[in-house]
Amino acid sequence: MKSGNKPEAGKAKARIPKQNPISEAMSSATKSPRYYDPQTLKLLWSRSAGRCAMADCRIELFVTEDDYDPVCVIGEMGHIAASSNAGPRANVDLDMRARDKYENLILLCRNCHRKVDTLKRSYPDERLLEIKASHEAWVRTALPERGFTNLRWNVLRLQGDFPFDPTTIAEALSPDQEASVEQISVSATRDSWASIQESLRTQIHTMIAKSDSVASRVAVFPLAPVSACIYSGHLLTNRLNVRGFQYHRDQATWAWPNNPDVLTMPTVAGSVDSTSPSAEVFFFFELTAPIDASELLEAIGGDRAVYECSVLAPSTGWLKSKTQLDELARKARDLFEAAAIRYPRSPRWHILYAGPAPGGVVVGQQLNPTMIPKVQLYEFQRPRHIPSITITPHDSSLTRWTAGNTAISLTRVH
Repeated sequence: MKSGNKPEAGKAKARIPKQNPISEAMSSATKSPRYYDPQTLKLLWSRSAGRCAMADCRIELFVTEDDYDPVCVIGEMGHIAASSNAGPRANVDLDMRARDKYENLILLCRNCHRKVDTLKRSYPDERLLEIKASHEAWVRTALPERGFTNLRWNVLRLQGDFPFDPTTIAEALSPDQEASVEQISVSATRDSWASIQESLRTQIHTMIAKSDSVASRVAVFPLAPVSACIYSGHLLTNRLNVRGFQYHRDQATWAWPNNPDVLTMPTVAGSVDSTSPSAEVFFFFELTAPIDASELLEAIGGDRAVYECSVLAPSTGWLKSKTQLDELARKARDLFEAAAIRYPRSPRWHILYAGPAPGGVVVGQQLNPTMIPKVQLYEFQRPRHIPSITITPHDSSLTRWTAGNTAISLTRVH
């Protein structure tokens, strides 16, 4: 270079970037320096595939225009525990430098970033960590451009009279995805149970007919009367790959908690036996509340047997894990099989269910249409249980083809 400050011809003047004011920021004991090392940036952006981590968003965080070179980045790196001690989800015990590391960052679009920071009670750090982990799992297994096969589910939304919030369904399915969505509305206040039963049977049979019975996957998101849930489960059968989800009202999400508290599993007992093989059989499922069926039992009279499936402390918050749902399905199947063997000529079963909606679905799945008599379902309307849907063996898609050959089928079973 020639003397003076001018660069030689053809050579660009060296551009010295401003020094990141780490020391200045670190002098404050209340805020991180917001200095992100290259390793953190690579991990965060690559593991998120350059997309917003919110399951109901997931937009690409790069914007480009044809014939225009620059790329506009609309993504923001949000802090899970706040950068400052006064920010949302602040953790004063977290080291200042650790606040700017990959483990404490989540990639979001500007809108979602503002949402989680403004609604900080709805998005505590534990939930943001779950959202981040679910999104990264979705990236690894679901994005076709990363060479993985998509795993998709046919979504069945079972809606009652109450509002249905589907916004977290994608998060609940993650890393899997929706293949199709079927919504069935059930209103016991507007429609008769006979019309509800016919509507459920028609729509669910139509949905099943569209699918490969071996490969089909059905994800059920129910917020409907328990009779509708049990009957829907019976129609779906346990031959399909059915996954149930619970709406967790406190967290306003359909996603199962990653680390639930101590889980309580249901237990079974036979509280009333009968020596008659023709006894009517009652099943009590006491998961969210105890059941008082004394008035119903007295009204029906005759020979009867009673089976109970219950938890130690029934509560509306009982169901916290898919593990509990799987165990409930096993217990229900054991009860139904035991009753079918012990009371082979029972003319009618009765199911009284006090439990979460997805539990009703898995209980209904265990009603083997080739082994059961008529099954009466009930809805609780204080102070008594009201008959709702009556299940017959030929309601299920598994037995529709035997409608004209019932006698032959029963002869083979016996």
